Amino acid sequence: MGFINLCLLVAFTFVGSLTYTGTTSRHASRQLLRYLITVASGAALICYSVTLSPGVRVDFRYMPVALAGLFGGPFVALGVALPLVAYRLWIGGLGAPAGVLSLLVCALLASFFARHFRARVITRQNLWIPLLLFAVTDLTVLVIPEQGLHLFKTVYPVIVLLHSLGLAVVFGVLQSRFRVVSETLNFERLAYRDGLTGAFNRRAFDRDLTHRQEPSTFLLLLDLDGFKALNDARGHPFGDRVLAELGHVLHQAVRGKDRVYRIGGEEFAVVVQGTDSRGAASVAERIRHTVETQLGAQCGANELTITVSIGMAPWAGAGYQSLQAADQLLYYAKDNGRNQIQIAGFSHVTIDP
Repeated sequence: MGFINLCLLVAFTFVGSLTYTGTTSRHASRQLLRYLITVASGAALICYSVTLSPGVRVDFRYMPVALAGLFGGPFVALGVALPLVAYRLWIGGLGAPAGVLSLLVCALLASFFARHFRARVITRQNLWIPLLLFAVTDLTVLVIPEQGLHLFKTVYPVIVLLHSLGLAVVFGVLQSRFRVVSETLNFERLAYRDGLTGAFNRRAFDRDLTHRQEPSTFLLLLDLDGFKALNDARGHPFGDRVLAELGHVLHQAVRGKDRVYRIGGEEFAVVVQGTDSRGAASVAERIRHTVETQLGAQCGANELTITVSIGMAPWAGAGYQSLQAADQLLYYAKDNGRNQIQIAGFSHVTIDP
């Protein structure tokens, strides 16, 4: 039965770890699913516990509660512990009061030690915490009527050690998942990010062109004016610095839902989501104005004025029509004097940034 308990602990920990996906781990639906898996794991561990004596059970039920406290704090830990408390009371038996008390003690102690586990790993520096956590939690065997002192003298040290090892096993499973998520995100960054500017690259742009966007989405195509001449005159290192600073300007100018791409050379794209044409035009003008007034100085050339031309079109269908329309508008902006925005259905516009 003890082996089954350990197998259940590992299995539920692994399933719960799948809800950690890096940037999306805080999504409400994933948090709810993680909570349900955590509570279910505790209930399953109680169900398949080892009976020390009539009405007295020992198992790994504290692991889900400890994890909730170490990673989520007291409210999360108590949110996990309380359903398990109810389940343990429903089972009943001589050890029920001690089982309830131990769950609550574990939740509060784990929350107190949470700051020591920001790295989400058990090391030699924090190894004392699991030992202390369960040394205190398992002291609740003393409140078991008639048997408490006997259990404390005979099995208490073994239980403390087993619970500490159980937490180490759980952390090992989680570390494997965290490592996979970290490496996956790193590979995605390498595959879909431009190393110079931090923007998404052409591969990501082509991928996203096939996706339907939410209503009120606009595509901005941007091209630095006279960049080739600037690059030839001042050298490629300076040109790279201009592109890198432009990437920074774009990320500062857009909003949280918007996406920035470098699609080739000095040409960039911005997908502006969840706004009307005036809102998207304001984003475009903010970019144009910031480039004209600040980009040269940010590159260490205060005497230099760098400008950008922009074509803006509403997102249509899968995006290819928008790309064609915005590209045509960008050429109009270049032909009509540069340093301006051309918007589908409008002539040259100037909007307060």
